[in-house]
Amino acid sequence: MRTTVCHQSRAVRFLCLLLAALFLCAWASAPVQAELIRKPHKYVPSHQTYRKPQRISAHHRGKRQHLRPIVASNNDLRIHAKAAYLMNLSNGRVYYTQNPDDQIPPASLTKVLTLYLIREAIARGQVRPTTPIPVSSAAVLTGGSTMSLRRDERVPLAEMIKGISIVSANNACIAVAQYLGRGDTGRFVAQMNAKAQNLGMRRSRFKNPNGLPAPGQVTTARDMAALSAAYIRRFPEALAIHSMTTHTHNGVTHHNANALLGRCPGVDGLKTGFVAASGYNIIATAKRGNVRLVAVVLGANNPFSRETQTEKLLEYGFSRAAVEGAKHPPAAKKRHSARS
Repeated sequence: MRTTVCHQSRAVRFLCLLLAALFLCAWASAPVQAELIRKPHKYVPSHQTYRKPQRISAHHRGKRQHLRPIVASNNDLRIHAKAAYLMNLSNGRVYYTQNPDDQIPPASLTKVLTLYLIREAIARGQVRPTTPIPVSSAAVLTGGSTMSLRRDERVPLAEMIKGISIVSANNACIAVAQYLGRGDTGRFVAQMNAKAQNLGMRRSRFKNPNGLPAPGQVTTARDMAALSAAYIRRFPEALAIHSMTTHTHNGVTHHNANALLGRCPGVDGLKTGFVAASGYNIIATAKRGNVRLVAVVLGANNPFSRETQTEKLLEYGFSRAAVEGAKHPPAAKKRHSARS
């Protein structure tokens, strides 16, 4: 009996020691398991070597932040529109693209191409700013945005250019297209498409000179940027008219729809447009210092969004240009001593 009790006592002590050992093992491994739960190891393929991230001191963190670019990347900027394009006309660099090759109805942005052909005709001596343009019944009956033209009146070409540039006059486009097309707007539209191809506008097609809805009439943000760059470079004097906020003809005053004029510093053009199939479009150009930008926004939801998104795009572009200027300042011109 005594022997049996002794064996039972030893068994109990052994069991207690075993339970204590198991408890100590579980307690020691608990923090490790918790850490694994909070921070699971990232899977690393067998062909790669895993390196534990190094801690960065406060000194180096400050230095790293100092070296970070102060402008957003293309991925950080989102324009709320169907398509957008931003380029620095001063050096040809493209700062932002968003669906740049999506085909979208151009609306009144078409008029920039019409104005290009008109100014080209003046430069070639085919017409002069004082050339009287007859106003046909077809022109008078044109809908949408118009200037107050009267049938059979003859309006100097310079006034037609103002009406097209400032108030987006659809009727003036028809009158001028008929005159330059020798009575046939179709001939003028063919010239528009030929010029578009010549300018590299590969995904654009035009059906009329004013941008009123027409099946198959499309453009892209990239193509409109190319057109605008060519237009401004060849005819920089045109911006003096595009920057005007009102135009009066036959006693009726119309306002420029480009609300960025006088609101966004440096903006001096270029053209707005709207048709239901595309939404609200704009080509905006602005100059600050030696930097000129061209921004294209196609398919904004409303006029306010068109303005705010374009302004955001321009500010982003000028920030990019400022950073580039700080990193790569223009080389100082060497002074040459005069030789006797």
